[in-house]
Amino acid sequence: MKEFHSSIFFTKVPLGGHYRYSDFFQIFPVDSEKMPYFKYQNHYPNILEYWTTDDDKIEMSIENEEFKEYTDLKSRTATTLLKQDKILNLLSAFTNNLFFRYYDHSGFWGIPRLKDNALEESNESSSKWCVKIYNSPDMPRYLYIKDFSEQTSPEIKRISNKEFYTKNPNLDYDSNIEIVLPSTIDVLFDTYYSLAPEISKAIDTAALYAVSAIELKSNRKTLSLVASFLAMETMINLEYRDYKPEKCLECGQLRFSIARKFREYLLKYIGDTANNKKKFNDYYSLRSKIIHTGEHLKTELLFNDLPRCVKEEEYLTRLEILQMGKLAITNWLLKNQ
Repeated sequence: MKEFHSSIFFTKVPLGGHYRYSDFFQIFPVDSEKMPYFKYQNHYPNILEYWTTDDDKIEMSIENEEFKEYTDLKSRTATTLLKQDKILNLLSAFTNNLFFRYYDHSGFWGIPRLKDNALEESNESSSKWCVKIYNSPDMPRYLYIKDFSEQTSPEIKRISNKEFYTKNPNLDYDSNIEIVLPSTIDVLFDTYYSLAPEISKAIDTAALYAVSAIELKSNRKTLSLVASFLAMETMINLEYRDYKPEKCLECGQLRFSIARKFREYLLKYIGDTANNKKKFNDYYSLRSKIIHTGEHLKTELLFNDLPRCVKEEEYLTRLEILQMGKLAITNWLLKNQ
């Protein structure tokens, strides 16, 4: 029997409408008249509706006898959060935007924004200990559902898959542009939900790395790059999971090198051109340099005395590898539907 759930998640640009995937889940913006809203917000609250069954249930245990009565609550929480995170990670990996919830509830020092003039407010206020949570007294009633809720907002706009990832994508940079989806979004989810569990688990892992790349892209540029490479290599391992490379009789080394698998996978799933072949080789060299020597990107430091052309070149490289990490997942799903 299905049990329906409704939870809050965030985007960094407006969602602008609703998206429902079959009878699995749907997303839409919160009603700003009923829920907390601030005109200068840069985390836009939205709602994810989904369901769980006994098949989704995660059994948890509590060793401390004093808290044994909370075992069911712990299992229920683990079950719902895992389902939420899986959906949000896939949405982030399939699109150009980050779909996220708050993980760290330990608190932080901050000044509540209550006025339009932030400078005036900071000069007049003292810091307060804050908890990162989106809440209102009516929240439980607002989020309670027995089925998917009816939607009056328009569907989120979709654009051609060919243009979506490479033609000026809004990677959460412009809050004046609402989120759009690739035209293939339903096909991506169709394929994912039709996969055998061991295959979908690999997709989940690749998606998790792709999400880490998005989360780290502004403040930990080198680690963001590494996360994108990990997303690609997870998919490469999936692609070649049944391949048994031969050993060279003379030197004993495997005939199919990691570098070659990396290049061949990207040529197959992203684009087989002479220019791409050179580019993918260069990117693998960059990956190896970072992993094996500990070298970081030139623009990693906040303040650096680099020519503008160097900064722009590295910036474009980072964005291209970020998108390649996603395309390594989405194009595999499209070609293996």
